[in-house]
Amino acid sequence: MSTVYDAAVVGSGGFLGSAIVAGLTSRSARVTGFTRQDPVLVDDALSPRAADVPVIVWAAGGITPTVAAEDPDAVAAELGAFRAFAAAAAARPAPPRIVLLSSGGAVYGRPAVPPYAETDAPAPPNAYGAYKLAQERVLAAAGLPATVMRIANAYGPGQRGAHGQGVLAIWMRAIRAGEAIALHGDGAVARDYVHADDVVDAVARIVDAPQPPPVVNVGSGTPTSLAALLELLGDAVGPDRMRVDRRPSRGVDPDSTWLDIALAREALGWEPRVPLAAGIADMWERQPR
Repeated sequence: MSTVYDAAVVGSGGFLGSAIVAGLTSRSARVTGFTRQDPVLVDDALSPRAADVPVIVWAAGGITPTVAAEDPDAVAAELGAFRAFAAAAAARPAPPRIVLLSSGGAVYGRPAVPPYAETDAPAPPNAYGAYKLAQERVLAAAGLPATVMRIANAYGPGQRGAHGQGVLAIWMRAIRAGEAIALHGDGAVARDYVHADDVVDAVARIVDAPQPPPVVNVGSGTPTSLAALLELLGDAVGPDRMRVDRRPSRGVDPDSTWLDIALAREALGWEPRVPLAAGIADMWERQPR
Protein backbone atom coordinates (compact mmCIF):
# COMPACT_ATOMS: atom_id res chain seq x y z
CA MET A 1 0.00 0.00 0.00
CA SER A 2 1.43 3.37 -0.92
CA THR A 3 1.70 6.05 1.73
CA VAL A 4 0.32 9.54 1.47
CA TYR A 5 3.70 11.09 2.28
CA ASP A 6 7.25 10.30 1.21
CA ALA A 7 8.77 11.89 4.31
CA ALA A 8 7.89 13.60 7.55
CA VAL A 9 9.92 16.31 9.28
CA VAL A 10 9.73 16.71 13.05
CA GLY A 11 10.67 20.27 13.94
CA SER A 12 9.31 21.61 10.66
CA GLY A 13 8.95 25.13 12.06
CA GLY A 14 12.61 25.51 12.96
CA PHE A 15 15.59 26.87 11.04
CA LEU A 16 16.77 23.63 9.44
CA GLY A 17 13.43 21.83 9.66
CA SER A 18 11.60 24.45 7.59
CA ALA A 19 14.44 24.51 5.05
CA ILE A 20 14.27 20.71 4.76
CA VAL A 21 10.51 20.76 4.18
CA ALA A 22 10.90 23.38 1.47
CA GLY A 23 13.85 21.60 -0.11
CA LEU A 24 12.24 18.16 -0.23
CA THR A 25 8.98 19.65 -1.53
CA SER A 26 10.87 21.44 -4.31
CA ARG A 27 12.20 18.03 -5.32
CA SER A 28 8.61 16.79 -5.75
CA ALA A 29 8.55 14.80 -2.49
CA ARG A 30 5.30 14.65 -0.55
CA VAL A 31 6.22 15.99 2.88
CA THR A 32 4.34 16.50 6.12
CA GLY A 33 5.65 18.39 9.13
CA PHE A 34 5.27 18.30 12.89
CA THR A 35 5.87 20.94 15.56
CA ARG A 36 5.35 21.26 19.31
CA GLN A 37 1.86 22.55 18.58
CA ASP A 38 1.18 19.68 16.17
CA PRO A 39 3.17 16.79 17.71
CA VAL A 40 4.30 13.63 15.99
CA LEU A 41 3.15 11.57 19.00
CA VAL A 42 -0.52 11.21 19.86
CA ASP A 43 -1.37 9.07 22.89
CA ASP A 44 2.10 7.48 22.81
CA ALA A 45 1.71 6.42 19.17
CA LEU A 46 2.77 8.04 15.92
CA SER A 47 0.31 10.57 14.59
CA PRO A 48 -1.89 9.10 11.83
CA ARG A 49 -0.08 11.36 9.34
CA ALA A 50 3.25 9.81 10.34
CA ALA A 51 2.10 6.23 10.89
CA ASP A 52 3.06 4.87 7.48
CA VAL A 53 5.62 7.43 6.31
CA PRO A 54 8.77 5.55 5.20
CA VAL A 55 11.27 8.22 6.33
CA ILE A 56 11.04 10.56 9.30
CA VAL A 57 13.59 13.37 9.64
CA TRP A 58 14.12 14.46 13.25
CA ALA A 59 15.10 18.13 13.10
CA ALA A 60 13.57 19.24 16.39
CA GLY A 61 15.99 21.58 18.15
CA GLY A 62 14.69 22.68 21.53
CA ILE A 63 18.06 22.14 23.20
CA THR A 64 20.91 24.54 22.40
CA PRO A 65 24.40 24.54 23.91
CA THR A 66 23.33 27.22 26.40
CA VAL A 67 20.19 25.34 27.43
CA ALA A 68 22.12 22.07 27.73
CA ALA A 69 24.66 23.70 30.04
CA GLU A 70 22.13 25.52 32.21
CA ASP A 71 19.00 23.37 32.31
CA PRO A 72 19.61 19.63 32.75
CA ASP A 73 15.90 19.09 33.45
CA ALA A 74 15.06 20.39 29.98
CA VAL A 75 17.62 18.01 28.48
CA ALA A 76 16.12 15.08 30.38
CA ALA A 77 12.62 16.03 29.19
CA GLU A 78 13.72 16.28 25.56
CA LEU A 79 15.48 12.93 25.74
CA GLY A 80 12.38 11.38 27.30
CA ALA A 81 10.24 12.71 24.45
CA PHE A 82 12.71 11.41 21.88
CA ARG A 83 12.80 8.01 23.57
CA ALA A 84 8.99 7.84 23.43
CA PHE A 85 9.08 8.75 19.74
CA ALA A 86 11.66 6.05 18.99
CA ALA A 87 9.61 3.45 20.85
CA ALA A 88 6.46 4.41 18.95
CA ALA A 89 8.29 4.29 15.62
CA ALA A 90 9.83 0.89 16.43
CA ALA A 91 6.37 -0.46 17.30
CA ARG A 92 5.06 0.08 13.78
CA PRO A 93 4.61 -3.04 11.60
CA ALA A 94 7.05 -1.49 9.14
CA PRO A 95 9.19 0.91 11.19
CA PRO A 96 10.23 4.09 9.39
CA ARG A 97 13.81 4.96 8.61
CA ILE A 98 14.92 7.82 10.85
CA VAL A 99 17.24 10.63 9.77
CA LEU A 100 18.56 12.32 12.92
CA LEU A 101 20.16 15.74 12.75
CA SER A 102 23.03 15.44 15.24
CA SER A 103 26.11 17.60 15.78
CA GLY A 104 29.53 17.17 14.23
CA GLY A 105 30.89 20.12 16.15
CA ALA A 106 29.88 18.84 19.59
CA VAL A 107 29.92 15.03 19.45
CA TYR A 108 33.62 14.69 18.61
CA GLY A 109 36.50 15.66 20.87
CA ARG A 110 39.84 14.66 22.36
CA PRO A 111 41.80 12.46 22.10
CA ALA A 112 40.75 12.46 18.42
CA VAL A 113 41.94 15.45 16.39
CA PRO A 114 40.27 17.27 13.49
CA PRO A 115 39.30 16.81 10.81
CA TYR A 116 36.99 14.39 12.60
CA ALA A 117 35.85 11.29 10.73
CA GLU A 118 32.92 9.02 11.45
CA THR A 119 35.36 6.36 12.62
CA ASP A 120 36.56 8.60 15.47
CA ALA A 121 35.05 7.59 18.80
CA PRO A 122 32.60 10.22 20.08
CA ALA A 123 33.94 12.23 23.02
CA PRO A 124 31.60 15.17 23.66
CA PRO A 125 33.43 18.09 25.30
CA ASN A 126 30.26 19.66 26.69
CA ALA A 127 26.68 19.01 27.81
CA TYR A 128 25.24 19.74 24.37
CA GLY A 129 27.45 17.15 22.72
CA ALA A 130 26.50 14.63 25.41
CA TYR A 131 22.82 15.32 24.68
CA LYS A 132 23.21 14.78 20.93
CA LEU A 133 25.19 11.58 21.49
CA ALA A 134 22.45 10.37 23.86
CA GLN A 135 19.92 10.89 21.05
CA GLU A 136 22.06 8.78 18.73
CA ARG A 137 22.17 6.02 21.34
CA VAL A 138 18.40 6.12 21.85
CA LEU A 139 17.97 5.34 18.16
CA ALA A 140 20.48 2.52 18.30
CA ALA A 141 18.78 1.00 21.36
CA ALA A 142 15.39 1.13 19.63
CA GLY A 143 16.76 -0.92 16.73
CA LEU A 144 15.42 1.49 14.14
CA PRO A 145 16.92 1.80 10.67
CA ALA A 146 18.59 5.18 10.85
CA THR A 147 21.13 7.62 9.52
CA VAL A 148 22.74 10.03 11.95
CA MET A 149 23.84 13.25 10.27
CA ARG A 150 26.65 14.84 12.24
CA ILE A 151 26.28 18.38 10.98
CA ALA A 152 28.87 21.12 11.38
CA ASN A 153 27.89 24.70 12.24
CA ALA A 154 24.90 25.25 9.98
CA TYR A 155 24.02 28.81 8.96
CA GLY A 156 21.76 30.55 6.49
CA PRO A 157 18.64 32.67 6.02
CA GLY A 158 16.06 32.18 8.74
CA GLN A 159 18.53 31.43 11.51
CA ARG A 160 17.66 33.51 14.56
CA GLY A 161 20.62 32.97 16.86
CA ALA A 162 18.35 31.98 19.74
CA HIS A 163 19.87 30.96 23.08
CA GLY A 164 23.43 31.54 21.90
CA GLN A 165 23.34 29.19 18.90
CA GLY A 166 24.43 30.44 15.47
CA VAL A 167 27.29 32.91 15.70
CA LEU A 168 26.58 34.53 12.33
CA ALA A 169 22.92 35.07 13.19
CA ILE A 170 23.90 36.54 16.56
CA TRP A 171 26.42 38.87 14.96
CA MET A 172 23.99 39.97 12.24
CA ARG A 173 21.28 40.67 14.78
CA ALA A 174 23.72 42.87 16.72
CA ILE A 175 24.66 44.81 13.59
CA ARG A 176 21.01 45.37 12.66
CA ALA A 177 20.41 46.71 16.18
CA GLY A 178 23.40 49.04 15.96
CA GLU A 179 25.25 47.11 18.65
CA ALA A 180 28.83 45.90 18.80
CA ILE A 181 29.71 42.29 18.03
CA ALA A 182 31.17 40.48 21.03
CA LEU A 183 34.31 38.50 20.21
CA HIS A 184 35.71 36.41 23.05
CA GLY A 185 39.41 35.61 22.81
CA ASP A 186 41.78 36.29 19.96
CA GLY A 187 39.56 34.86 17.22
CA ALA A 188 41.88 31.95 16.48
CA VAL A 189 39.36 29.24 17.36
CA ALA A 190 38.11 27.65 14.13
CA ARG A 191 34.83 26.02 13.21
CA ASP A 192 33.35 24.29 10.17
CA TYR A 193 30.47 26.28 8.62
CA VAL A 194 27.96 24.68 6.24
CA HIS A 195 25.10 26.46 4.50
CA ALA A 196 21.54 25.30 5.13
CA ASP A 197 21.07 24.63 1.39
CA ASP A 198 23.91 22.12 1.51
CA VAL A 199 22.40 20.46 4.59
CA VAL A 200 19.08 20.16 2.76
CA ASP A 201 20.80 18.57 -0.23
CA ALA A 202 22.44 16.01 2.05
CA VAL A 203 19.09 15.19 3.68
CA ALA A 204 17.47 14.74 0.27
CA ARG A 205 20.22 12.36 -0.84
CA ILE A 206 19.87 10.34 2.36
CA VAL A 207 16.08 10.15 1.95
CA ASP A 208 16.49 8.90 -1.63
CA ALA A 209 19.35 6.48 -0.94
CA PRO A 210 18.37 2.81 -0.59
CA GLN A 211 21.14 2.13 1.95
CA PRO A 212 22.66 5.34 3.29
CA PRO A 213 25.47 5.17 5.88
CA PRO A 214 24.43 4.80 9.52
CA VAL A 215 26.53 7.87 10.44
CA VAL A 216 27.70 10.59 8.07
CA ASN A 217 29.43 13.94 8.54
CA VAL A 218 27.98 16.98 6.78
CA GLY A 219 30.13 20.09 6.74
CA SER A 220 32.44 22.16 4.58
CA GLY A 221 35.49 20.11 5.51
CA THR A 222 37.39 23.37 6.03
CA PRO A 223 38.23 25.21 9.27
CA THR A 224 37.43 28.92 9.44
CA SER A 225 38.66 30.97 12.39
CA LEU A 226 36.36 33.46 14.10
CA ALA A 227 38.72 36.22 12.98
CA ALA A 228 38.37 35.13 9.33
CA LEU A 229 34.60 34.82 9.78
CA LEU A 230 34.49 38.42 11.01
CA GLU A 231 36.38 39.57 7.91
CA LEU A 232 33.93 37.78 5.63
CA LEU A 233 30.99 39.31 7.48
CA GLY A 234 32.60 42.75 7.16
CA ASP A 235 32.89 42.23 3.42
CA ALA A 236 29.16 41.43 3.26
CA VAL A 237 27.79 44.22 5.44
CA GLY A 238 30.41 46.91 4.91
CA PRO A 239 33.13 47.71 7.48
CA ASP A 240 31.42 50.94 8.51
CA ARG A 241 28.48 49.01 9.95
CA MET A 242 30.58 46.71 12.14
CA ARG A 243 31.92 47.41 15.61
CA VAL A 244 33.70 44.65 17.49
CA ASP A 245 33.88 44.44 21.28
CA ARG A 246 36.93 42.28 21.96
CA ARG A 247 36.63 40.44 25.27
CA PRO A 248 38.79 37.94 27.19
CA SER A 249 38.37 34.27 26.39
CA ARG A 250 35.58 32.62 28.36
CA GLY A 251 37.65 29.48 28.83
CA VAL A 252 34.67 27.23 28.12
CA ASP A 253 34.55 27.20 24.33
CA PRO A 254 35.52 23.89 22.68
CA ASP A 255 38.74 23.49 20.73
CA SER A 256 38.80 24.13 16.99
CA THR A 257 36.67 21.59 15.13
CA TRP A 258 36.08 20.66 11.53
CA LEU A 259 34.90 17.54 9.75
CA ASP A 260 36.18 14.95 7.31
CA ILE A 261 33.42 14.74 4.70
CA ALA A 262 34.89 12.04 2.46
CA LEU A 263 32.18 9.51 3.34
CA ALA A 264 29.37 11.87 2.26
CA ARG A 265 31.09 12.31 -1.08
CA GLU A 266 31.65 8.59 -1.58
CA ALA A 267 28.36 7.20 -0.27
CA LEU A 268 25.92 9.97 -1.25
CA GLY A 269 27.63 11.81 -4.09
CA TRP A 270 27.26 14.91 -1.94
CA GLU A 271 29.57 17.84 -1.49
CA PRO A 272 29.10 21.39 -0.20
CA ARG A 273 28.41 23.84 -2.99
CA VAL A 274 27.80 27.20 -1.26
CA PRO A 275 31.07 29.11 -0.69
CA LEU A 276 31.20 30.68 2.76
CA ALA A 277 31.60 34.26 1.49
CA ALA A 278 28.61 33.92 -0.85
CA GLY A 279 26.55 32.19 1.84
CA ILE A 280 27.21 34.97 4.36
CA ALA A 281 26.33 37.67 1.83
CA ASP A 282 23.09 35.86 0.94
CA MET A 283 22.19 35.40 4.61
CA TRP A 284 22.78 39.09 5.33
CA GLU A 285 20.61 40.21 2.41
CA ARG A 286 17.75 37.95 3.50
CA GLN A 287 17.90 38.61 7.24
CA PRO A 288 14.97 40.61 8.64
CA ARG A 289 15.64 44.33 8.77
